Amino acid sequence: MKWVRLILQIVGALSLALFVIAAVVIGWDAYTAMSEHINKATPRDALFILNWGGIPTNQNFKVIGSYQSRRSFTGDHFHYYCIELPKFEVADSEKNHWHDGPEENPLLAAALETAASSPLAPCFPPFEQVNSKAMKIKFESVTLHDGFPEGADIILYDTERRMLYYVSFMT
Repeated sequence: MKWVRLILQIVGALSLALFVIAAVVIGWDAYTAMSEHINKATPRDALFILNWGGIPTNQNFKVIGSYQSRRSFTGDHFHYYCIELPKFEVADSEKNHWHDGPEENPLLAAALETAASSPLAPCFPPFEQVNSKAMKIKFESVTLHDGFPEGADIILYDTERRMLYYVSFMT
């Protein structure tokens, strides 16, 4: 009986230790997922932007700046990426989704203005440049509430600077 009791105590102690380790790992993962990420994006992190835009991913591009805000339970967030892109070609299936600036639709222009007005995006151009002839624009999605954009996923390409910009926000 002493051996059974000893074995059960060892199993209990190991189970408790594994539980504590698992709780720490899960807690750390949740903490890092809920924290801001400033200029930590890699080209691999930005591949989804090129894929959404129908832009070839087999080129050398560089992430110049990035910001990923903390995610809230309501979905509010602000993310941006500034990408130096040497070659801008769009797949035939996506060409109809891109258009040249400036944006004439007032609701979409308001979404652009909201996206470009954040002080958290120092590499992002001001609204006057974002909404100009130099930009190619793709609205991946825009969420309206009471006739005002409260969220959007927007991809922009600056033909003069050869920069690709992505911004996603939800307020």
